[in-house]
Amino acid sequence: MQAIKTSPQTKTLTFYKENGLWYADLPLFLELGLGTKANLLMVDGADTFLDLLSNNGVRTTVRFGKEPFSNHNIHLKKIKIGLNQDLLDQIGHAPVNHGAYYNVLKYQNKSFQHTLWLCPVAEFVFNGEYPENIYLKKI
Repeated sequence: MQAIKTSPQTKTLTFYKENGLWYADLPLFLELGLGTKANLLMVDGADTFLDLLSNNGVRTTVRFGKEPFSNHNIHLKKIKIGLNQDLLDQIGHAPVNHGAYYNVLKYQNKSFQHTLWLCPVAEFVFNGEYPENIYLKKI
């Protein structure tokens, strides 16, 4: 497992698939006692997007930021705060009281439509906020 790598405007994060479920690779989140592995589950559209990014593999790494950066080719736009409690309970996600839904508007520099949910761990990654826009590049 690895920590989030950062530059002044972007961060790098790895995701891995274990027993059919995607997780953010965030040992610091766990070491700080902010939650359990179940908090790091990627669900409700985030999992299927990671399947796409990984070519149905078991690991993928992305560089991301709140502002456009050189060579980004994926754009997510926040659409609402909320969550699907029934789905979270069914999958076994740790208890949370909010999250944010994003539309993937651009993938590989082409128009795209996919909705995904980011749990409160995203606030940890983005220093206490759900940004209006997230820009990504698979690396």
